[in-house]
Amino acid sequence: MTAVTGAAFRRGVRRWCGAAAVFATAAVAACRDASAPAGTAAEIASLEVLPTTAWLQVGATLQLQLRALDSAGTERAAAARWESSNSRVVAVGSDGLVRAIGQGSARITAQVAGLTAETDVVVVPAVPAAAWNVERQGITDVSLLGLWADEFSPFAVAVGQNGVALHYSVNGWTMVPTGTTETLVGVWGSSPSNVFAVGTGGVILRYDGSAWRRMASPTDRTLLEVWGRSANEVYAVGVDGTVLRWSGLAWTVLSTGTGWELWGVWASGPNDVWAVGQDGRIVHFDGAAWSVLPSPTRQGLFGIWGSAPGDIWAVGVNGTMLHYDGTVWSALAPPTRKNLFAIWGRTADEVYAVGNTGAILRYDGIAWQVVDEPGSGQNFRAVWGDNSGRVLVAGWDGTVVRGRGTAWLTETTSPALVAVWGPDQGAVFAAGAGGTLLRRSGVGWVLEDVPPAHPLYGIHGSGATNIVAVGDTGTILRFDGSRWRSEPSPRNVLLRSVWVAGPDLAFVVGEAGTILVSTPAGWAAMASPTTGFLRHVWGLAPNNVYAVGDSGIVLHFDGGSWQRMATPTRLLLRGIWGSGPRDIFAVGERGVILRYDGVRWYQMPSPTDLALRTVWGTAPTEVYAAGEGGILLRFDGARWSVLPSPTDKLLIQLWGSGNSYFAVGTVATILRGSRP
Repeated sequence: MTAVTGAAFRRGVRRWCGAAAVFATAAVAACRDASAPAGTAAEIASLEVLPTTAWLQVGATLQLQLRALDSAGTERAAAARWESSNSRVVAVGSDGLVRAIGQGSARITAQVAGLTAETDVVVVPAVPAAAWNVERQGITDVSLLGLWADEFSPFAVAVGQNGVALHYSVNGWTMVPTGTTETLVGVWGSSPSNVFAVGTGGVILRYDGSAWRRMASPTDRTLLEVWGRSANEVYAVGVDGTVLRWSGLAWTVLSTGTGWELWGVWASGPNDVWAVGQDGRIVHFDGAAWSVLPSPTRQGLFGIWGSAPGDIWAVGVNGTMLHYDGTVWSALAPPTRKNLFAIWGRTADEVYAVGNTGAILRYDGIAWQVVDEPGSGQNFRAVWGDNSGRVLVAGWDGTVVRGRGTAWLTETTSPALVAVWGPDQGAVFAAGAGGTLLRRSGVGWVLEDVPPAHPLYGIHGSGATNIVAVGDTGTILRFDGSRWRSEPSPRNVLLRSVWVAGPDLAFVVGEAGTILVSTPAGWAAMASPTTGFLRHVWGLAPNNVYAVGDSGIVLHFDGGSWQRMATPTRLLLRGIWGSGPRDIFAVGERGVILRYDGVRWYQMPSPTDLALRTVWGTAPTEVYAAGEGGILLRFDGARWSVLPSPTDKLLIQLWGSGNSYFAVGTVATILRGSRP
């Protein structure tokens, strides 16, 4: 593929550049001044003040840093004479401490041995910091791997990683303690007061209607599913051919040590028990012994269910779908190639199977069809019917979906929200795991109807009718004001961030140094000066765009080509934003904060060593950063300080408009900030 560079690109962006002003960066003055006092001119060859630009609120102070270098580049001790061009606006002490007195601007000059260096200072009114509150937060973001619902009441249970159990009642979904951190893979019950859950380490839990309690288990092998016919006939299967049976009094071993990895179990009675698993394995228990039956596939089988001894289904990898008619197992042509992980039926002519990226399939007694379940790209791992005739589906990021036919509703989901953006005075969008896209409508957040997508990592737009979201495996979605559509990508890689410059111009960055550009002719790859992972892209204009990434990478695009800029760190950088060409910030691991003052990138004192994932602001004296553990920082033009945070969840991106600011993060966390 031909990279887009140089003159070809300039022709493509001329319509956006137009008569835009050319920003000239302010260089450090380093010239001899005959009127300056004599001293160490032979030793000092250059002089600079850090930073060369500053914005301060009235009453703030800032300590300027003086660097005097000899001809070899070695820093020398030097005493400067400091002067302010307007002491009614900015006063400066003999040590370079600047104090903002009143609104306006002034130039601070340092003189040493006939050399001068300057800093431009702008003083603005003081504004209070935004206060932050939780606007939305999910229950759990673990993968839910097992699901069971009572057929006579609204009660349901979903279980998953870290010992998580969610219970459903008329009051909705809530998390209930289980007393374990083992991953729970399967759950089944005979009633709301007799529910079993199994998982890693051979763990078996039982819910008696009031609490979960651990049961004596005859194995320490991982158990992958549990299913029963009654309160006194329950089966559990797992690795190494482990099959257990509950008699109502104790768990006993039916099989173990065979090497089979069994993922699903179903029985029509104690003398007709079926289990399926790895490499297409199908095994049967006749009440006396286990036997391996011929299988028409070598694909892994994850789920099994039957309506009768002569009507049994099994599903698995790559859409594998098998049927047993009482005599032989046969393979059917699948309606999808997505991995299918679970199957359940209400009757012989109403059977559901679920799997990766929102796959829901339904069998009506004649054929299998893909169910149109809009709004979720989550990987589904479990399915069961409720007491009202509808179907529950559970999967990654704590997601539970309920519905039937073409009417489905996501009842709870907590994907990590990785990006947030919205047009001025318009709806706000948040994107994240599982292809999730949320829209803020009024004061609530609702799922957007989007094409099935991989995890989304970036979102930005030029207006309400031109918004782009990007994600894993080359995912690019565009919103035209009425619907989201997929667009082809020239690179099938993880796309991490997007910045939209205009109706037909956008930049995308991602893994392996990937840089894409959208023009009226479509998406194309640009020549990149790095193979490092680029984490964020942001710009001031089509000919002034920046990208940051691994190992302290900062790239700059000037309208012709991308060039690498010198930075003082090798730490991973995750976010970049600026108020103008002489005031740009980048943040990253270990709390690192860099600022570009129009001349150089320099490292700022940081009040945290927690990883920072994002930086954004409204002005040079109102800049926010956020990251690990819910950390929130604010820069007021003079220094960074820690703000009170209402969450301990990882915050991944900041954005705002007007007086409303938003921060998004894990467990579907959305914070809203507002200034008094």
